[in-house]
Parts: sequence; C-alpha cells; structure tokens
Amino acid sequence: MTDLQQAWSSVLTQLQLDMPRASYETWVLGTQALELQNDVLLVSTRNAYARDWLESRLTSTMQRLLVGILNRSVSVKFVVGDESQAEMEMETEADEMEESELNIEPVQWLDYDRIVQPHKQVVVKGYLRRLGMEIGPKAVWLYVGFHQAAWRVQEQQNASGKPLHSHEVKRFSAMSNGAFWRLLKHAGIQGHLTGLVQRVDSQDARRFRRGRDGRPHRAPIRYQVCMTPRLTRADATAVHLRLKALIEKHNSITSALQEMLAVEDVMKLLDPLDVKLSHPPLNTVMDMVKLETGENFSPENFSPEIERLAQELHRRIINCLGDIHIPHYFITETIQRYNLTPAQAWLITVARDMAFINARTGERRDRVTFKCGYQEMAELIGSNRYKTVQAWLQPHWASQQRGGNLSRFLQEIELPDSKTYADLRVESMPRAFRVLLDEPLDADGSIRVDANGSHMADADGSNSWTQMGALADANGSHMVDANGSDLNS
Repeated sequence: MTDLQQAWSSVLTQLQLDMPRASYETWVLGTQALELQNDVLLVSTRNAYARDWLESRLTSTMQRLLVGILNRSVSVKFVVGDESQAEMEMETEADEMEESELNIEPVQWLDYDRIVQPHKQVVVKGYLRRLGMEIGPKAVWLYVGFHQAAWRVQEQQNASGKPLHSHEVKRFSAMSNGAFWRLLKHAGIQGHLTGLVQRVDSQDARRFRRGRDGRPHRAPIRYQVCMTPRLTRADATAVHLRLKALIEKHNSITSALQEMLAVEDVMKLLDPLDVKLSHPPLNTVMDMVKLETGENFSPENFSPEIERLAQELHRRIINCLGDIHIPHYFITETIQRYNLTPAQAWLITVARDMAFINARTGERRDRVTFKCGYQEMAELIGSNRYKTVQAWLQPHWASQQRGGNLSRFLQEIELPDSKTYADLRVESMPRAFRVLLDEPLDADGSIRVDANGSHMADADGSNSWTQMGALADANGSHMVDANGSDLNS
C-alpha cells in the first residue's frame, strides 16, 4: 500500500468513527484516492450524487484530517469514478486558474487577543455620555442591550421585527437576570427610556399565537428600539428655543436650519438659555420641525428638504462626541467577575472613552482629567452624591463601598504642572486618573503585559504603569468631556 493510500485509509477510519453508520456507508465507503499533484488530492466517488454530497459536507473536514496526516495543506477534489483522465485534468487546470475556496487557519500569538477578542465590540453614540447624566447608568445599560439586539433584527431587513430570546438583550445589558426584569418593569426607568426603547404592547395586554402543536402560546412582547438616541431634555430645550428665534428672524424654517448647520462648534447650540418652552421638550430635531411647520403662523409646509436639513442637524448633534466602543468581554465577563455595579461599569466606560487610542498609529493616552473632580464624575453617572464615587476609589474605605473595587480600573495620579495636592475633602477639585484601557484577565485581578509592554496591574489592585504623555486626537484638537468643556491634553 502506497503512502497516499495509507493516508486516505486513515482518513476513512476517522470518518467512520465520527459519522453515523448509515451516512458513512452510503456516501463515504468506496471512495478511493487517485493521485496527489500540486497539493490537490483527487478522490473518486461512486456517482455524481455522492460527489455532490461529499463536496458540500466533508471537504473541509477531510482537508483538516489530511493536514495532520501529511503535515501540509492539501485541497480535496471529488470526481466520479468513470470520468476520463482528460476531464479530470481539465477541471484541475480550471481550479488552479480560479480558486473558489481557500483554507484559512487563524493563528493567535497573544493570549489577550485570543481570550478578550478586542475586535468584538458594541458601538454606541458618544452622546450617551450626556444622556447618561440625565437618565442614569441603569437605563443606559438597558438601552445598550436593546440597541445591540436590534442590530441583529436590522440585518434581517424585516420591518415588522423579529422574535429574539430575552437573553440576547440581557447579555449586553450588564445586569443580572433579576435586575434586568425588575428594572424593565420599573416606572421610573420606563420614563427614562422614552424615545429610546418603547414597549408597544401595554402592560395588561396579552397576545397569543398558535404554535406548531396547534395550541395557543404567549406571543413575544413587542418593543421599538430607536437606533439613534434622542436629545437630552436640556439640549432639546436649547435647540428648540434657538430654532424658534431663528424662524422668527428669517421667517423661514429652511433658513433657520441652514444657519444652525453653519455653526462650526455644534456644542454652542446646546448652551442653556434663560427662556423656557411652553411645552415639554421633544425627542428629536425632526419632531421640533414638524411642530413648527404645523403652527398656523408658519409660512412653510413640512417638505423632504426640511426633513433632510432637520435630520442632518440632529445627526451633527448626536455625533458631536464620536462613538463609544465597548468590548463584548467587558460587558459579558469583566463586569460580573469584578462585581461592578451599573454605575461603576458606566463610569469606567466613560473614562475609557475620554482616553485616547489612535488605531492607525497605536498611540495611547491613558490619563484623563475631571476638572470638577468627584462632583463631575458623580454627574456623569447621574448622581448628586460625590462621596459615592470618592468611596469607590479609596480601597481602605471598604465599609462605605458598594460594588467592586474601582481602583483596579482608575488610579488617581498627580495633576501635571499642579502645585496643589488631592484633598479628599474637596469634591470639586480637579483630579487626574490613569485608566486601565485593557481588560484584566487573571482570576486574582492581575493582567498580563500588553503586546507593547505598556502596563501591568498588580493582584492587590495597585498598578505599575509605563509613563505616557498626553496626546491630542487625530486632528490635533483637544478632547471634550461630557459637558462639552475641553479636557486637559
């Protein structure tokens, strides 16, 4: 028996162990290895049906087995046993000219990339930093979970939606099963989610559908998820008041929208005004324009051009703070492993977003400054109590802490070019922190060195870091914090 026949016999033996007996005897038994040329193995089959079946189901499996036997990559081609040699040669030449199938084997050199898989991320609008100050971290994480699940439905291009298991939403909501369902029914949380996630069915409604067994089953509860977040109440009020003033000035909604779009710094449109609206704030610029065109004194009707300008203005506002990239690993593993509360997890997410990583050059800025100290950090998570954040960052205040040890992720450092010291009694004193940008991996809380050797975290929560200077972002401008002011670069 030749080496080729021995190799093929080993493949058949392994397939016989792995496959059902009926499938093996019907399709695989009787195949023969004819020849191996240019790393292409020709295998004869009984008939065209067997050839098609093997090509669609076992090609990759046989190629993987042959790699282990022959110690090299081999492509498998199936031919009917009575086909002439000329036909086989013609097909082989055609395959060499156009390779329709590639055998790719991923190789991970870094344990961090293999475990964390940093390319798997949830991407939401950076405007959630401002929205989180209004609705709180619990509502933000619920929106993140629904938003991620909605992307799966959107891929199906099904206007009526698609039933999903609640686990798909809960998985990226950074909450336990009990907390998820409890908050989803909480009246306050439902109010915060207005304009973001809306339950279509009323709380008392009961919908049923007939299942495959012919019996009625409870139909899934329907939710509408806004893929683009709404404006905060304060921002919506400021934008609407400016829109009203410009409409009165130009006597034209189109001209008013064009003037607002011409503003270079869109954050100036969000500065609060002393005047108040006569009605509750609306969710989007499009809603504002529809309301204004519906007024009796409006000289214009709602048109596609006005809607386009309104959408462009809303998009500029929502995109003013870029995107937030949250690794799947952080949501599904790190938060639970380190017992982080929704508020702690959101503060870490915001701090990482305020830091800077240039994906093109690999440059990193892991130092962030909160100009108003603990008070600003508390406002970012929708809290008025700065001492809560203060306790999180002091490991020796264990009796006052709730949740995980935040000092593993944020380590306070001295402010650059500052002659003062961090006084724990001053809630609004500027404070700088070094942010852990990567995920801690080991069970004891330590983290392996990054690929560039940038930093390590110790098991006791203290950090030893490679000193890095602050960097400007890609276009050289300073970063802005959640309230729109410049960060210390």
